[in-house]
Amino acid sequence: MKRSRRWAVAIPVLLAAGALAATATGRGTGGGGNGLGSQYDVSKDGKITLTLWWLGNQEVPGIEAWMKETIAKYQKLHPNVTVKTVVESTDTWTQTQKTACKGGAGPDLWYNWAGTWSLERVWAGCTVPNETVLSSADLSHVPNVSETHWAGKTWDYPLYRFVYPLVFNKALFKKAGLNPDAPPTTWTAFVAACKKLEAAGITPIALGLKDGFGGEILGSATFQKQLFTNYNSLIQLVIDGNFQSALWKSWLQRLVQIKPYFNDDVNSITFGDGLGRFQSGKAAMVFGTPGVQATIADMTKAGKQVGVMKPPVFGRTPYADSLVNTGNGFQVTTWSKHKEAAGNFMAFMHTPERLTALYAETGNFPADSHWNPAQAKRATDRTMLKWLGQKNVNYPANYYPTDLDVNGNFVVFQGILGGKMTVDQAAATYQNVITKWRKLHAAELQNYKKWAQ
Repeated sequence: MKRSRRWAVAIPVLLAAGALAATATGRGTGGGGNGLGSQYDVSKDGKITLTLWWLGNQEVPGIEAWMKETIAKYQKLHPNVTVKTVVESTDTWTQTQKTACKGGAGPDLWYNWAGTWSLERVWAGCTVPNETVLSSADLSHVPNVSETHWAGKTWDYPLYRFVYPLVFNKALFKKAGLNPDAPPTTWTAFVAACKKLEAAGITPIALGLKDGFGGEILGSATFQKQLFTNYNSLIQLVIDGNFQSALWKSWLQRLVQIKPYFNDDVNSITFGDGLGRFQSGKAAMVFGTPGVQATIADMTKAGKQVGVMKPPVFGRTPYADSLVNTGNGFQVTTWSKHKEAAGNFMAFMHTPERLTALYAETGNFPADSHWNPAQAKRATDRTMLKWLGQKNVNYPANYYPTDLDVNGNFVVFQGILGGKMTVDQAAATYQNVITKWRKLHAAELQNYKKWAQ
């Protein structure tokens, strides 16, 4: 299965901030040390070439220019190293990784998403743990490494974070008699706001489900996260839990409750089409996507006033009132002949100057506490960073099999919002998918059990 980012919109490239002193002092440069990551002495490796496979602008518009600058700076610092990048297709990315792993040949490092997306490659023996190529100091300031914590190690080194707020059009809120400076925070208030918008002749929520991804985003970032205090219980649910329980049905009941407030052609348009409708002012709200900062920037430039809010709360767990995020980054492959050098390059991408440039050129939040969030000038960015600082709640879909996403979330949202599927039928769909998965994936099930421990 692929995780496509086809809904991403172009992010304007801003001027990068000036270089900070940290790079000059040796952080991420090798520094003449014999340690790992930022302390590894790359010069002792002689003339080498590092190959990196990734998704480039398909995943984050503007990041290819950033990477080109990063490589130029790194190669100037380490003239014995050449870094080559290959942009792979998002549509075939997972299969490309599987093929390379099966043949034991490919890049020295590659890009990956967090959670099961990275761990499935780990379980296949494709990648090495962060701890074998990065120092403890390199890992200590990247909290999202926790998303791939398995068997006592971490397995993906996140570079940036995706966030999932609700975005709303302030003018349409005003038109419906709602206060745009105090958007709804509870589920009851959210439903009441949707009713007011509909009564004013405004489509409350724009959504496209033709390509399925809207089901993943809404299900994971808005609904499912509200059931959990920690995702260990979600992993346990995958292992032997009941997806037809009252707890799991509780979020499906909320989804059915707001069905009248979506556009009536959800199954006929893609997620990107739905986002476009919101951007053009044809709906009051949209559920945020990777690259949501770009949507806000584009609308602001077009003269529209936009706000953000956390998903409305109906759950009673600590995760209920939160903004979900996930950190995506790089892994070093098992067949690389230059694993330590690859780790050094990953650490270099995390130097403060490179993190500053990353935000300036892409608008995405760096997944590193060494990045200074004071750089964020847009009010919506500052608001989201404030929420992230209060709680670091990750993306639930990273903790269950992709089958449950594609054959569960995709199907259920299309069935409920674009069809006549009931809550009981939806819950049965999830249960049938996980029952079949458990029977067909005995080895992966054992890895989940190890993950739960």
